[in-house]
Amino acid sequence: MQLTLQLNPQEPALRSHGDGGRGRTVFVRHRWALRYILRMLDDGSLRVTLPRWGSKREAQAFVERSAPWIAKQLLEHQSPPAVMHPDQPELRRRAAKELPEELLALAAAFGVTVSRVSIRNQRSRWGACSSSGSITLNWRLVLVPPSVREYVMIHELMHRRELNHSKRFWRHVAAACPRYQDARQWLLAEGRRLFTGQEIC
Repeated sequence: MQLTLQLNPQEPALRSHGDGGRGRTVFVRHRWALRYILRMLDDGSLRVTLPRWGSKREAQAFVERSAPWIAKQLLEHQSPPAVMHPDQPELRRRAAKELPEELLALAAAFGVTVSRVSIRNQRSRWGACSSSGSITLNWRLVLVPPSVREYVMIHELMHRRELNHSKRFWRHVAAACPRYQDARQWLLAEGRRLFTGQEIC
Protein backbone atom coordinates (compact mmCIF):
# COMPACT_ATOMS: atom_id res chain seq x y z
CA MET A 1 0.00 0.00 0.00
CA GLN A 2 1.10 3.57 -0.53
CA LEU A 3 0.01 7.03 0.51
CA THR A 4 0.62 10.00 -1.75
CA LEU A 5 0.89 13.47 -0.39
CA GLN A 6 2.37 14.55 -3.52
CA LEU A 7 5.08 10.55 -6.53
CA ASN A 8 6.61 7.32 -7.00
CA PRO A 9 9.57 5.02 -6.06
CA GLN A 10 13.06 4.41 -7.49
CA GLU A 11 16.76 5.39 -7.06
CA PRO A 12 19.33 5.70 -4.26
CA ALA A 13 18.47 5.76 -0.57
CA LEU A 14 19.20 8.96 1.28
CA ARG A 15 19.11 7.39 4.73
CA SER A 16 17.21 4.83 6.72
CA HIS A 17 16.43 4.31 10.38
CA GLY A 18 14.21 2.28 12.66
CA ASP A 19 11.10 3.75 14.22
CA GLY A 20 9.25 2.27 17.15
CA GLY A 21 7.18 -0.82 16.50
CA ARG A 22 7.46 -0.70 12.74
CA GLY A 23 10.41 -1.57 10.53
CA ARG A 24 12.93 0.92 9.26
CA THR A 25 12.06 4.02 7.27
CA VAL A 26 13.96 4.45 4.01
CA PHE A 27 14.13 7.80 2.24
CA VAL A 28 14.81 7.78 -1.49
CA ARG A 29 14.99 10.56 -4.07
CA HIS A 30 13.44 10.15 -7.52
CA ARG A 31 14.40 12.58 -10.26
CA TRP A 32 10.97 12.38 -11.92
CA ALA A 33 8.94 12.55 -8.71
CA LEU A 34 6.26 15.24 -8.58
CA ARG A 35 5.36 14.81 -4.91
CA TYR A 36 6.17 12.88 -1.75
CA ILE A 37 4.98 9.27 -1.54
CA LEU A 38 4.81 6.96 1.44
CA ARG A 39 4.72 3.22 0.80
CA MET A 40 4.40 0.38 3.29
CA LEU A 41 6.50 -2.56 2.08
CA ASP A 42 5.70 -6.22 2.69
CA ASP A 43 8.27 -6.45 5.51
CA GLY A 44 6.59 -3.62 7.45
CA SER A 45 9.20 -0.99 6.60
CA LEU A 46 8.34 2.43 5.17
CA ARG A 47 9.67 3.81 1.90
CA VAL A 48 9.42 7.58 1.51
CA THR A 49 10.03 8.93 -1.98
CA LEU A 50 11.13 12.55 -2.35
CA PRO A 51 10.93 14.63 -5.52
CA ARG A 52 14.21 16.10 -6.71
CA TRP A 53 13.40 19.43 -5.09
CA GLY A 54 12.14 17.88 -1.83
CA SER A 55 13.82 18.03 1.57
CA LYS A 56 14.41 15.37 4.20
CA ARG A 57 12.75 17.64 6.75
CA GLU A 58 9.52 17.91 4.74
CA ALA A 59 9.59 14.16 4.08
CA GLN A 60 9.88 13.43 7.80
CA ALA A 61 7.00 15.82 8.52
CA PHE A 62 4.94 13.94 5.91
CA VAL A 63 5.65 10.69 7.75
CA GLU A 64 4.61 12.20 11.08
CA ARG A 65 1.36 13.57 9.64
CA SER A 66 0.63 10.14 8.18
CA ALA A 67 0.72 8.38 11.57
CA PRO A 68 -2.96 7.22 11.43
CA TRP A 69 -2.45 5.73 7.97
CA ILE A 70 0.78 4.04 9.08
CA ALA A 71 -0.92 2.55 12.15
CA LYS A 72 -3.69 1.11 9.97
CA GLN A 73 -1.18 -0.43 7.57
CA LEU A 74 0.80 -1.94 10.44
CA LEU A 75 -2.34 -3.64 11.76
CA GLU A 76 -2.90 -5.19 8.34
CA HIS A 77 0.71 -6.37 8.17
CA GLN A 78 0.39 -7.94 11.61
CA SER A 79 -2.53 -10.10 10.51
CA PRO A 80 -2.04 -13.89 10.71
CA PRO A 81 0.14 -15.32 7.93
CA ALA A 82 -1.54 -16.82 4.91
CA VAL A 83 -2.86 -20.32 5.46
CA MET A 84 -1.34 -23.16 3.46
CA HIS A 85 -3.71 -24.25 0.71
CA PRO A 86 -3.94 -28.08 0.54
CA ASP A 87 -3.02 -28.05 -3.16
CA GLN A 88 -0.51 -25.20 -2.90
CA PRO A 89 2.53 -27.03 -4.37
CA GLU A 90 0.62 -28.01 -7.49
CA LEU A 91 -1.09 -24.61 -7.74
CA ARG A 92 2.26 -22.82 -7.52
CA ARG A 93 3.67 -25.01 -10.29
CA ARG A 94 0.63 -24.18 -12.37
CA ALA A 95 1.02 -20.47 -11.60
CA ALA A 96 4.70 -20.51 -12.60
CA LYS A 97 3.74 -21.98 -15.97
CA GLU A 98 0.54 -20.09 -16.77
CA LEU A 99 0.82 -16.61 -15.26
CA PRO A 100 4.02 -15.42 -17.02
CA GLU A 101 2.63 -16.55 -20.39
CA GLU A 102 -0.64 -14.71 -19.76
CA LEU A 103 1.11 -11.55 -18.60
CA LEU A 104 3.51 -11.46 -21.55
CA ALA A 105 0.62 -11.97 -23.99
CA LEU A 106 -1.15 -8.96 -22.47
CA ALA A 107 2.09 -6.96 -22.53
CA ALA A 108 2.46 -7.64 -26.24
CA ALA A 109 -1.18 -6.71 -26.86
CA PHE A 110 -0.72 -3.33 -25.16
CA GLY A 111 2.77 -2.68 -26.51
CA VAL A 112 4.37 -2.78 -23.07
CA THR A 113 7.86 -4.14 -22.40
CA VAL A 114 8.56 -6.31 -19.36
CA SER A 115 12.08 -7.24 -18.30
CA ARG A 116 11.17 -10.11 -15.99
CA VAL A 117 8.16 -11.92 -14.51
CA SER A 118 8.36 -13.51 -11.04
CA ILE A 119 5.75 -15.61 -9.23
CA ARG A 120 5.84 -15.26 -5.44
CA ASN A 121 3.97 -16.10 -2.28
CA GLN A 122 3.12 -12.57 -1.17
CA ARG A 123 1.10 -12.20 2.04
CA SER A 124 -1.14 -9.35 0.98
CA ARG A 125 -0.27 -8.05 -2.48
CA TRP A 126 -1.51 -9.39 -5.80
CA GLY A 127 1.27 -7.91 -7.86
CA ALA A 128 4.05 -5.34 -8.11
CA CYS A 129 6.00 -3.55 -10.82
CA SER A 130 9.52 -2.18 -10.41
CA SER A 131 11.08 0.79 -12.15
CA SER A 132 13.28 -1.62 -14.13
CA GLY A 133 10.25 -3.31 -15.70
CA SER A 134 10.21 -6.40 -13.51
CA ILE A 135 6.70 -7.58 -12.57
CA THR A 136 5.89 -9.83 -9.63
CA LEU A 137 2.60 -11.76 -9.45
CA ASN A 138 1.05 -13.65 -6.54
CA TRP A 139 0.58 -17.37 -7.31
CA ARG A 140 -2.98 -17.12 -5.91
CA LEU A 141 -4.01 -15.39 -9.11
CA VAL A 142 -4.64 -18.85 -10.57
CA LEU A 143 -7.54 -19.11 -8.08
CA VAL A 144 -9.37 -15.89 -9.02
CA PRO A 145 -11.85 -15.39 -11.89
CA PRO A 146 -10.14 -14.77 -15.28
CA SER A 147 -11.47 -11.20 -15.50
CA VAL A 148 -10.00 -10.37 -12.08
CA ARG A 149 -6.65 -11.95 -12.95
CA GLU A 150 -6.55 -9.97 -16.17
CA TYR A 151 -7.24 -6.73 -14.27
CA VAL A 152 -4.36 -7.37 -11.84
CA MET A 153 -2.00 -8.00 -14.73
CA ILE A 154 -3.18 -4.94 -16.64
CA HIS A 155 -2.82 -2.87 -13.46
CA GLU A 156 0.83 -3.86 -13.17
CA LEU A 157 1.46 -3.42 -16.90
CA MET A 158 0.06 0.11 -16.81
CA HIS A 159 2.69 0.92 -14.19
CA ARG A 160 5.17 0.60 -17.05
CA ARG A 161 3.53 3.77 -18.38
CA GLU A 162 2.92 5.49 -15.05
CA LEU A 163 4.84 4.19 -12.03
CA ASN A 164 2.36 5.71 -9.58
CA HIS A 165 -1.36 5.79 -8.84
CA SER A 166 -2.09 9.19 -10.33
CA LYS A 167 -5.25 10.08 -12.24
CA ARG A 168 -3.33 9.53 -15.46
CA PHE A 169 -2.41 6.01 -14.33
CA TRP A 170 -6.06 5.15 -13.64
CA ARG A 171 -7.02 6.52 -17.06
CA HIS A 172 -4.59 4.04 -18.62
CA VAL A 173 -6.15 1.22 -16.56
CA ALA A 174 -9.70 2.24 -17.48
CA ALA A 175 -8.85 2.36 -21.19
CA ALA A 176 -7.24 -1.08 -21.10
CA CYS A 177 -9.74 -2.69 -18.71
CA PRO A 178 -13.12 -0.87 -18.82
CA ARG A 179 -14.67 -3.02 -16.04
CA TYR A 180 -11.68 -2.76 -13.72
CA GLN A 181 -13.83 -1.44 -10.86
CA ASP A 182 -15.79 -4.70 -10.78
CA ALA A 183 -12.53 -6.62 -10.48
CA ARG A 184 -11.30 -4.33 -7.70
CA GLN A 185 -14.56 -4.86 -5.84
CA TRP A 186 -14.19 -8.64 -6.14
CA LEU A 187 -10.68 -8.48 -4.71
CA LEU A 188 -11.90 -6.40 -1.78
CA ALA A 189 -14.93 -8.58 -1.08
CA GLU A 190 -13.63 -12.06 -1.88
CA GLY A 191 -9.91 -11.93 -2.51
CA ARG A 192 -8.82 -11.78 1.12
CA ARG A 193 -10.26 -15.26 1.71
CA LEU A 194 -7.49 -16.69 -0.44
CA PHE A 195 -4.97 -15.48 2.12
CA THR A 196 -6.83 -17.05 5.07
CA GLY A 197 -7.52 -20.47 3.64
CA GLN A 198 -11.28 -19.90 3.28
CA GLU A 199 -13.02 -21.22 0.20
CA ILE A 200 -14.41 -18.87 -2.43
CA CYS A 201 -18.11 -19.60 -3.08
